[in-house]
Amino acid sequence: MSAEELLKKAESLLSGVGQGTTRPEPNRLDVVVPASDLVAAATALRGADWGYLSTLTGVDLGKDANEIEVLYHVCERDAVTTLRVRVPRAGGTVPSLHTVHPNAMLFERELIEMFGVTVTGLADTSHLFLPDGWPEGTYPLLKDTDVRAAAAKTTGSEPPEMGRHGDRFIVPVGPQHPALKEPGHFEFAVDGERVTGATVRLGYVHRGIERAAENQTYTQNLYLTERVCGICSHSHANAYVNGVEQLAKIPAPPRAQAIRQLVACLERIHSHLLWLGVAAYEAGFDTLLMYSWRDREIVMDILEQLTGNRVNYSANILGGVKYDVTAAIAPVIRRGLDKLEERAKHYLHVVTADTSFLSRAQGIGVTSKEEAASLEMLGPTLRAAGVARDVRIDAPYGSYKQFPVTMVLDSAGDLAARFKVRVLEMLESIRVIRVILDGLPEGTLSVKFPRRIPAGETISRFEAPRGELFYYLKSNGTDKPERVKIRTPTICNWIYVLTKAVGAQMADVPPLLASIDPCFSCNDRMIVVNRGGGDRRIWTRENPQRLAGAQTRR
Repeated sequence: MSAEELLKKAESLLSGVGQGTTRPEPNRLDVVVPASDLVAAATALRGADWGYLSTLTGVDLGKDANEIEVLYHVCERDAVTTLRVRVPRAGGTVPSLHTVHPNAMLFERELIEMFGVTVTGLADTSHLFLPDGWPEGTYPLLKDTDVRAAAAKTTGSEPPEMGRHGDRFIVPVGPQHPALKEPGHFEFAVDGERVTGATVRLGYVHRGIERAAENQTYTQNLYLTERVCGICSHSHANAYVNGVEQLAKIPAPPRAQAIRQLVACLERIHSHLLWLGVAAYEAGFDTLLMYSWRDREIVMDILEQLTGNRVNYSANILGGVKYDVTAAIAPVIRRGLDKLEERAKHYLHVVTADTSFLSRAQGIGVTSKEEAASLEMLGPTLRAAGVARDVRIDAPYGSYKQFPVTMVLDSAGDLAARFKVRVLEMLESIRVIRVILDGLPEGTLSVKFPRRIPAGETISRFEAPRGELFYYLKSNGTDKPERVKIRTPTICNWIYVLTKAVGAQMADVPPLLASIDPCFSCNDRMIVVNRGGGDRRIWTRENPQRLAGAQTRR
């Protein structure tokens, strides 16, 4: 179906519950829904197998309007349907959608703590990102909140405890742990070696990016979004500039679009090589870690020669790119690709034929195609379970129509399949880069771009190495955005980790965590530290929403 056909179908499905529809962009449908009809609207789409909940965006409309708008973005291929719910700025209430969309519970907990909206029917309303000692009644993404003053008033408590709590034994993992290199905190309830419950706590590396973006110009925010994540630096910057260019209705020149895609392919190779080493290490395969990280230097050297940087490439500007693929750099890229292709083929043999490796990867974290789709997972983790979803193909942006990508799928749905899919994606990226080099369009690298952006809003989706990035941008006619919402793929894949950890052996938890290629820096975008106190709820097989008898201190 085309986007037009998909949106007509969505409009028909929602005809009985919406209060009005608009088409803000050719691929988007906005439906105003009262809070009382929200579950019915979401169920109508989900029941007809129309799309997945990509994210939830809160927008403070200010003291004059005295309302908060809650946007539920449902995506199906290149079409986006947004359910728009308005609630009072103080005391606003919406029902939970976790029974319709499992990943909604994390988005809803974020909405509660950042905007103060009450979500009914959600068992776990504890903080996901903010410290437990954050001042009560202070919501960081409301326009009039003094975040610095609130942070100064935040109280702390003793660090997490491990040991027996009631009838459960709790094993904490993180925020500092040899099996987890980034700062996230997990608590696993165990019965012997079997995991019976799991919970996640995030927010240890929040940097105030979404709130800071409201106080900086569009150009300044480009450098801010580049630093959401080092490994996905270009992905975040590209998603952001695509969105701003859509708002301004000024596309980048074809040559710039092709160079953006080339850098994105290089970044995908870089990211997958890094993940290959980390995941192999968690599976006890240190040799693969050392080899893959050695070969990672090849692609980092290419990026350095092309952009001057090995990690934060800073290739993008609003309206184009900074760097050209010259006649001198093109042969350097080709020689590096030859080496990378040879090594990637070797790794493909390892992850599909090495018996010692397969003994630690096959059958770990198995997810069926139906379960992966139901949990609304993203990226290579989803495609390794046989679900064909890739924004580069479903909703091509930039130069992806000119230089199309072939989707990589596997049906096994286990850790071994995720290794295979990522290695094959490296080989596909190498192929696409060669095609781009052979057919790089002539022309300029950039166009003149205005400082002020006309009022409006847009959605920018970008297939990062870990999965779909989702940017919501709202402009107000000035040189600064009204709202920048960043949803990274990691937060959508946590539900899978929490689900699959239950029933697994404790020894399988580190590779299970690593299998989604989690990025905590991407995930944590809004505030500061985690050092408060309060009850925690454990995700259990029997009831994934209920408190499972474990109380810990933060």
